[in-house]
Amino acid sequence: METLSARSREAINRAEKSGNFTQEDYQEAVSEFYGKFVCRMEPWPECMNEAIAGMGEDVYNYMYGPSEFTVTGVLKDYDCSSRLGEINSPVLLTCGKYDEATPEATAFYTEKFSNGVMRVFEESSHEHHLEKPLEYIQEVRQFLTRAE
Repeated sequence: METLSARSREAINRAEKSGNFTQEDYQEAVSEFYGKFVCRMEPWPECMNEAIAGMGEDVYNYMYGPSEFTVTGVLKDYDCSSRLGEINSPVLLTCGKYDEATPEATAFYTEKFSNGVMRVFEESSHEHHLEKPLEYIQEVRQFLTRAE
């Protein structure tokens, strides 16, 4: 959040205090966040627009909560990371350098797997598979070849 504009930070703080996440300035703050950390392409590809439009907001709000910045839903205290070491198959975790799932968080989970590897895509965000499709496909192919 600290990388967002002062206007966006203020809108987020107001929305989280009031519980009103429908205000235009909060929606603009979410858009600023998405543009930096979810999909850096401008304009967004049609598949992103379709995904957002068909997101299933009721389920998302139940599980995550109405704020994009503070988890308040039923998953708030859920953590099964201690069980990831039970997975013995090779696991590839990917993220973008500017991903909302930060490289630091991705590294944390990668280390939990007994056979995990990680790849960070430079100049990319959460949708690095759309932003860098050829690099992404190449990485997945190489991983699968090594895993065989």
